[in-house]
Amino acid sequence: MRVGIVGAGPAGAHLAHELSRAGATVHLYDAREAWEKPCGGGVTSKALHDYPFLGEGTAPKSWVTSLRLRTPHDRELTLAPRSSFAIYSRQELGRQMRERAVAAGAQLTCQRVEKTTRHGSQWEIETAGGSVHVDFLVGADGANSVIRRRVGQALPAGDFSYGLGWPVDGAVAHPPGRVEIGYLEGLSGYCWLFPRTDHLSFGIATGYRETSPAEMRARLLAFIRRDYPAVAEAILHPGPGAPHARFYAAMIPSLGAETWDRLRASSVDQGWALIGDAAGFVDPLTGEGIYYAIHSATLLAQALTGRPADYEAMWRTSFGGELRRAATLSDRFYSGSAGGTPLLERMVQVARYHRGVRETVRDLIAGEQGYLTLKERLFRSLLRPW
Repeated sequence: MRVGIVGAGPAGAHLAHELSRAGATVHLYDAREAWEKPCGGGVTSKALHDYPFLGEGTAPKSWVTSLRLRTPHDRELTLAPRSSFAIYSRQELGRQMRERAVAAGAQLTCQRVEKTTRHGSQWEIETAGGSVHVDFLVGADGANSVIRRRVGQALPAGDFSYGLGWPVDGAVAHPPGRVEIGYLEGLSGYCWLFPRTDHLSFGIATGYRETSPAEMRARLLAFIRRDYPAVAEAILHPGPGAPHARFYAAMIPSLGAETWDRLRASSVDQGWALIGDAAGFVDPLTGEGIYYAIHSATLLAQALTGRPADYEAMWRTSFGGELRRAATLSDRFYSGSAGGTPLLERMVQVARYHRGVRETVRDLIAGEQGYLTLKERLFRSLLRPW
């Protein structure tokens, strides 16, 4: 089988590796070399456990030792991960995964795909350097996937979040290994500080068009200014000797429950499939997508080397129900209430003093606690002594 994969991020590179090892001829495309994607770069405990190559590779990583949550009303909760939890440079992780795919036999082309055309039972993929014919086309080209639109699976604007921020270079003092999350008053999203190996990644994500980019920048600057006033000043007024900050912005899939019900990620008859962000496989509540990128690639590789038609059922059985449940919980999490107190505030308030609830929240963030059994576990936790 000849397979063309458009997008060489974690999803596309991992699929290229798996299919090449299985004997397929794989053409992997990306418009650029590996780059520092606008993303926190967090790789959950679940991802590290299920895919050990992530922890064993040479890509620089910071190991998370604590995670501090702060609510809009300044309640705080600090958690220590039970298992390994890492922060990667997305550029270095991308480079490592591309090299792994090429070592397995994939052919990597760093040129923009100009056109994809269906000819009978094959696809023609055209770049400035020429064209290739393949039996199967895979879209792994991110949230703004051209391939997704090409195969008629465009998502409405309401199924996205919007993120922006600044990776800040320079010597900025920060507790080693501590991640900061600040939830936002009146918005379904949060600010973050993720410590990379050579810089700090500050960002904010909210529902698309929920507020203006200018307001998001103001909220994020307020989050930064609280603990890092010099960084906020350097962002607003850059100068010699100040930390260097590069602004970024990006779309993030955040599918609603109804979209999950009708979502289509493949067509055997038309010879295409979508994986990772291109398919919308991102946790609608947390925005985490690296695990689902790699896992969906694993499932598609298994399907393409066995029964391609099984892919649709495989991803729905493996994680589709979890992500749909996350979508139904998202509004309740950000705007619901308990006893007259916002649910998020109440959760942090109780978790500070109740070990069972605190451990449940910790495991949820680490990817070790699913959404389908979350309510049951919280109920059992509350029945135990504090």
